[in-house]
Amino acid sequence: MSSKLFKLSVVAASVATTFGAQAALYKVVEISESQNNTYGLGGYDTEYYGTAIEQGEIVGQALGCFDGAVPCPDFKIAAETRNWPAGISYREEVPFAMDNSFIYADYNEAADFEYYCDNQLGYATCDEWGVEQFNGYKQELNNDYHNSIAFIEGGTSVSTINAVINSLHSNSQAVGNKRVDGTRNQAFADGQTLSTPTGAPKVVQTHAWKTDGTYTVGSVSREQDTDGNGIWFYSKPIIWQNGSPIELGFGNGGVVRDGSALGQASIRDFYIDNTNVFYGVGYNTYSDQRMDATIYQGSTTDLSKVTIKPVVNAQSGDDYIYTNSVVSSINKNKIAVGSAKRDGQKAEDGAANNRLFYVKDVTNPTATYFSGGIFFNGSGGTIGAINDFNEVVGSIDATTAREIDGSPRTKRGFIYPLDLTGTDSSRLDLFKGKAWLLDDLTNGGEFSTQNNYFRILRASDINGAGVISATAIKCPSGYVNTNTDALCGDGTPGLETVVAVKLIPVQGATSDMIEPRGKTQTTVTREGGSFGWISLLILGVLGFRRK
Repeated sequence: MSSKLFKLSVVAASVATTFGAQAALYKVVEISESQNNTYGLGGYDTEYYGTAIEQGEIVGQALGCFDGAVPCPDFKIAAETRNWPAGISYREEVPFAMDNSFIYADYNEAADFEYYCDNQLGYATCDEWGVEQFNGYKQELNNDYHNSIAFIEGGTSVSTINAVINSLHSNSQAVGNKRVDGTRNQAFADGQTLSTPTGAPKVVQTHAWKTDGTYTVGSVSREQDTDGNGIWFYSKPIIWQNGSPIELGFGNGGVVRDGSALGQASIRDFYIDNTNVFYGVGYNTYSDQRMDATIYQGSTTDLSKVTIKPVVNAQSGDDYIYTNSVVSSINKNKIAVGSAKRDGQKAEDGAANNRLFYVKDVTNPTATYFSGGIFFNGSGGTIGAINDFNEVVGSIDATTAREIDGSPRTKRGFIYPLDLTGTDSSRLDLFKGKAWLLDDLTNGGEFSTQNNYFRILRASDINGAGVISATAIKCPSGYVNTNTDALCGDGTPGLETVVAVKLIPVQGATSDMIEPRGKTQTTVTREGGSFGWISLLILGVLGFRRK
């Protein structure tokens, strides 16, 4: 039996770190469905993921739930289960958010997934990665659709089979897509299945990402052959206005099919200003037939005429630096955030990373990549969302080890307060004007013991009150110390679980309460030839890419 070693941290500190007198900025609260395994599937260690937060803010209180005199409302989160890797995302229009030529064959054997990994991730362990992914996807091929049960905290599931929730409307209504009979993904919003556009070619799937009750955005996919790789589909952006679908087109030069490459496009989020101008964000296809981050802009009086602009500095380009890019979230300040995935042959500092960026003005869209502090050169992650206080949440690499010819890096959730138009100085000062790993903001004080059961893997959403939906790993007995990479018990694999949590601001918290967690020089020995399902999750391989 083989043995492999993973170094979890390169920063040495004492293993005997004791609980200090610091005070956390957030209280970590696991939702009851996760605690009680409400949607667990017999024979599996079901994991729970926090995917969206109920929107809202505390009017007149810039500090939101951090304000010591204002009660924090009980904002609900949306969550989903996983019993095995999905293999192919339930959220994305195409596999791995980039395979618009469907070149990795039919994904009907482990070698197809390994081929993608070899080309675009570069891990030394792509054979194992491919097996893990295919074994999960094979469940779906065998008509088992009980992997992703999506629900709102305190409510019922949106479906008894595979579904995802991409966002929550202000009245806690879910937006997403679900399996319906033979259709893998059918869009829904506010409890209603959205109408399917008519006409030819045949519609094979729809996705919904965001609604305000009047307008809902997403994509529609129609059947199309690939000139050699079988019959698949192209996708176009769509806006449902009062339930009626408005199907948009491709960007300048983009077509339904160019050789084997099929056009793909989607709107992921939107904002409508007080002059009824619609600003949508997502991706679209242009003359090079690649999937590039995009801004949509137009009047609500005729949304069929929106303009479609690529985001400068986030395009694939002639050098093909990025395989794909997307703008995921926008706020009322017309600031947006997104990501661009480096091609496997254009790695940076040892990783074909998913780079994170912001667009400071969507009317003149240019990507500025996150840098400095926790965003080291070559770091990669996922975007969750940006709120109206310009606070961005997501996940980012927490270690600097090489991924090319190595192993996936450990990821952790982060918050990044951008100092741009609309930023409130009191909120910015709370975070000392810089980005933080959320583990460093859940350390110490009154909630230290409670918080030390958790390490935050990924933050998926944040509302105006500052409450965050997230996914964490949990040690049932509490970690042995407060270090970010502390062991759970004696370090035996399988002790930790993946749980859905919300991070609730501590009332009266201030920036001088922040005390970053320590780190430990630790080596974990992995026996056998498989990552293990939970190991993949901790390493961030299976992180969501959503709003």
